[in-house]
Amino acid sequence: MHMYKPCRLAQISIYLFVTILMLALCSACGFGALFISVIFWYVMLFVIVLSFLIMLVVIPVFFSQSRYSVSNNELVCRTGIFIYKRQYMKMSSVKSVTAVVTPLSGATGLNFLIINALGSQMVFMFLTRSDLNEITKRIDRVIKKEEFTDNEDE
Repeated sequence: MHMYKPCRLAQISIYLFVTILMLALCSACGFGALFISVIFWYVMLFVIVLSFLIMLVVIPVFFSQSRYSVSNNELVCRTGIFIYKRQYMKMSSVKSVTAVVTPLSGATGLNFLIINALGSQMVFMFLTRSDLNEITKRIDRVIKKEEFTDNEDE
């Protein structure tokens, strides 16, 4: 069984995105506080506190708790922040796999693997490109092997 973890580049990319979003919202609130109302100072304080809470608690906990396992028999996805979720899927029930590779994924780590079965779906988030390729090749081999044995029965 191979274990995979989310990529650290993705964590840094999300930190950067939250920081840029916080600066944009604080700039808008600062403009509103200067020209419209003093209440925007409180909104700006709330945005800053919420952003730091997300960056210091939510993102690190998510990345430290997320684990993906792939074996010849099953797929396991463990994720969560405050409520933990475990998903199990038999490899024999996998019907299709979608690999989502974003632009600049080598620099950002924003790669996703969507695994579909009849009536369910599993998402492996923030994988490195090499992990993504390794998992898709492994699943592809298992699916093709099953298709080959199904064709022999006919």
